[in-house]
Amino acid sequence: MFHSVLKKVLCSLVFCGACGASGQDAMPLGATDEDYQWWREARFGVFVHWGPGALVYRNALSWKQVPGRARFNALGYMADVKDIDVIPPEIYSGAYTNYVKSNGGSIPPRIYNNLYRIFDPVEFDAEEVAQMALDAGAGYVVFTTKHHDGFCMWDSAYTKYDMMSTPSQRDICKELSEACHKRGLRLLWYYSKVDHYDARHDVANPQAYDDYFYNQIEELMTKYGPVEGIWWDGGKIKTDNKRLFDMMNKHHQGVLSNGRVGKIPYGISFGSPEQKLGSFNMDRPWETCAVTHSSSWIWNGGQDIKSPETCLQILIGCAIGDGNLLLNYAPSETGAIDPDIKKIYLAIGEYQKKYGESIKKTRGGPYKPGRWGGSTRRGNTVYLHVTQQWPAGILELPALPAKVLSCSALTGGNPAFEQTDAGLTIKLDSKDHDELDTILVLTLEQDAMGIDPIETIRGHSLTTDARVTASSSINPKSARGGPDVVVHHSFESGKLTKQFGEESDDKMVAINRSTEQKFTEEEMIRIKKMVGNHRGHFWRFWKAKTNDMQPWIEVDLREPKMFRRVGIRELYGDVRGFELQYHDGQDWQTFYTGNVMNTFSLHLANPITAQRIRLQITQNDGDVPQLVEFDLF
Repeated sequence: MFHSVLKKVLCSLVFCGACGASGQDAMPLGATDEDYQWWREARFGVFVHWGPGALVYRNALSWKQVPGRARFNALGYMADVKDIDVIPPEIYSGAYTNYVKSNGGSIPPRIYNNLYRIFDPVEFDAEEVAQMALDAGAGYVVFTTKHHDGFCMWDSAYTKYDMMSTPSQRDICKELSEACHKRGLRLLWYYSKVDHYDARHDVANPQAYDDYFYNQIEELMTKYGPVEGIWWDGGKIKTDNKRLFDMMNKHHQGVLSNGRVGKIPYGISFGSPEQKLGSFNMDRPWETCAVTHSSSWIWNGGQDIKSPETCLQILIGCAIGDGNLLLNYAPSETGAIDPDIKKIYLAIGEYQKKYGESIKKTRGGPYKPGRWGGSTRRGNTVYLHVTQQWPAGILELPALPAKVLSCSALTGGNPAFEQTDAGLTIKLDSKDHDELDTILVLTLEQDAMGIDPIETIRGHSLTTDARVTASSSINPKSARGGPDVVVHHSFESGKLTKQFGEESDDKMVAINRSTEQKFTEEEMIRIKKMVGNHRGHFWRFWKAKTNDMQPWIEVDLREPKMFRRVGIRELYGDVRGFELQYHDGQDWQTFYTGNVMNTFSLHLANPITAQRIRLQITQNDGDVPQLVEFDLF
């Protein structure tokens, strides 16, 4: 309460010096930590990406560079190709995948720009979307009002390239805002500064587009009831952010904003790491935005839908890192929600009904994330989320500088604990381990928020720079790299999140950790071409050939080394059976057998010393698994 009053007083003081006796409202100071309180407490939101691009799957909501044309950041890009071509019958009939394939994987601009003429989403039900978000335990919804393609999903007074020009003539933003507000769900609008359609989008002369941009944001802030924030997306065009934020805060003081709009003039913006977990950070609010299907934000026909367990692991990973998860799905071209995607959100909802107290209204820490899991806290309670498999039933953590009064298990069982100056040890019978997330509850004698974050990472992965081989090197239909992509290489740049293993070490940037020798230039070029993106990125994975029904992948540490922890991650949760093996010098010995994998972490009861370690996939769900990480510690 004091913070709110102080903020209003400061606003008045700032304004009085700026405007004299004009009688206008006070100049707002922007979003504060207090404004982010509800957002942090929610921890989970639903992202919806949609538009006419759903009709064609590919290049939806944006385009690839067209040879001979200026880059799309420079100009409206497709502004001079609005004349209509005949829309092919394959698109009308739903056979758009074949059409896209026959046209080199893209849609001609004159066709894409006119998809709105046949965009008639008769199955879109805003009530269903909002209810699904509520049932999932989400606290807010973010909806794509305008993506890079420039099409507006509401009734805008400033363009005809909007929903009122479609056969449906429905204001989707109005329908969704009413459905969300009815259920007490908070609402943020996604809006892209990039506009491939509008000729005013010109970085060399931005004023005309800046006015259009400003007017549209004011529409979105005023036409649809309470709006908690704007979720911006990129672009290089210069805009008057001071004017923009003054207007936004006039309509909603303390409105939230991510950092993709350029430098904000005042207030706090939140970070928005895309398709990967953010690192532990309590200093700035952050939110991972991730998709439920493949790497596509727009509807892709239902390909590579993630498992509910994979999505839950992302939610847990965000919470223990003191961040939020914004989980995206895309309605189909008719507006329908794919049943398998709906299962994901409902599974998250069931988890939150049982264990939501360990996620909502908590902060990350004091134990920082590691391969074992991580923790959240509230008051004098610490929730330990143990996401690893731990056959020994023993969890060993660094010392906690507060007396533990009791330890219980939210997921079931009767844990025993021992606290010393050297560390905290918890034992729980293996029959009470939850395969996804064993949640232990520590009651402390003091407020847990007064404890500084405690590091739990134990050294670099032993597989850094390891040799990697596989039974089937790569799917010939995939553009991804060979098996070497699943390990980290010393020379790779870019910080890895701690949830995905070790961070890069700049001091050894060109030194092979396994041999202590510099990489040859030829070897670095070969691996860089193959691995492409940084490890953990959803475009970097090993995928066996489709006819290899039981593929394996092997890491060779170059010499025998002792390990006690194993970490492996796949993209979409396709594994249904696997074995972990080590070579004893004569034959392969199985030391662990499992079913589903997703993000898998194992803490062995007894360490193993070996040079060669193998993952043997014995069963899948019909899709070839795609692996992104293989770590030993």
